Amino acid sequence: MKDLQADRAKLFRDAARFRKPERIPHFANAVTWKVFDAGHTLDEVMTDQKRMEECVRHFLDTYFVDGLIDTGIRNQFNVTEAFGDGWYYYYTPEAVAIHDHAHCTVDTLMEYLDDPVKYAWEVILPKKFGDGWAEKPLSVWKKTFKEYLKYTMFIIHMAGVSAGYGIPVTAPNNPSKGSIDIGMEILESNLLGIRQLSIALRRNADLIEEFCRRWDAEHIDPIIGKNKAGDGPNYKYCFDASILMLAHNIMSPKQFERFYQPTLGRLLRSYEEKDMNVRIFTEGRILGMKDFFRDYKPGTLTFHLEQDDVFEVRKELPNVCVMGGLTTDLLYGGTPEECVAYTKKLCEELGSEGGFILSEGKMLSFRNDAKSENYKAICDYMKEQRN
Repeated sequence: MKDLQADRAKLFRDAARFRKPERIPHFANAVTWKVFDAGHTLDEVMTDQKRMEECVRHFLDTYFVDGLIDTGIRNQFNVTEAFGDGWYYYYTPEAVAIHDHAHCTVDTLMEYLDDPVKYAWEVILPKKFGDGWAEKPLSVWKKTFKEYLKYTMFIIHMAGVSAGYGIPVTAPNNPSKGSIDIGMEILESNLLGIRQLSIALRRNADLIEEFCRRWDAEHIDPIIGKNKAGDGPNYKYCFDASILMLAHNIMSPKQFERFYQPTLGRLLRSYEEKDMNVRIFTEGRILGMKDFFRDYKPGTLTFHLEQDDVFEVRKELPNVCVMGGLTTDLLYGGTPEECVAYTKKLCEELGSEGGFILSEGKMLSFRNDAKSENYKAICDYMKEQRN
């Protein structure tokens, strides 16, 4: 299947570089919907790696896709449940969810940054698992470590399963960490949360700027240096990097320019200089920040769009490859014929000369995000297309 992996990676590369691909690739943005489609509920699968593998195999056996965002490795509940209650994430038969939480306050942000391990040991873990968490019996620690090893081996195993279906790896990011995280994203997703960060951007701007400067210097500057010293694209991957952007949704353009753009711009230029391509999952809407992305040369940026209209983005940012187009409203509420007709429109108007990758905007996570007959009709149509 290595040849098929290479062929599919080339499809993504050609589309991202505005070259006319042999056919337009379909990147499946399917996460826990795979579980429902295989006839299970989430509580049956989240801690059962064998069943999770069955769900992934069912998806890849049923639907012809060229890439897959999740191979069933996103949730390591076995590890946390082995250690005990107190985890922020939880699952029900119908949803994986998260309790609202933040690891820091504005007053403790720099304490975390000065020594993240010490802060986790003294603040985060007691809050998560209770004050007696460090005195748990050795048997609990051993059980947790064994589950962590099993989870690590499951990641490796599922990479092999994907390879067996000819599915290439999206990007050379660490699968345990996911995408590259700029300081502003860490602040919003983990350390302060949306509410605290929104207030701090106005009341504690200098502090937030200093945090971003220090975080990015430690975590992003090494990536930039590696890019500059590297040989350029690695064609066994669909893209050279994956970046997730969410924090921009609570920022004005001026705030984005001050807190986000200095690092993001340097990072993206380091890929541009080496003719590499970056997939950016732009959660929410990105068009409000369009002016920051106008002058990158075509072939540098691929925007995986969640809520923006793909046709509007193509008009406003003709230098950016657009990825997406399929909405959950259409995938669940439409008919197979309507789904195919819209897919055809997307491919003909956006991708006939490259610059378009078909995908779902939202991560398919809930039962009603799509109907199997609609999804299969789209996949069957894409399989038959050749330029």
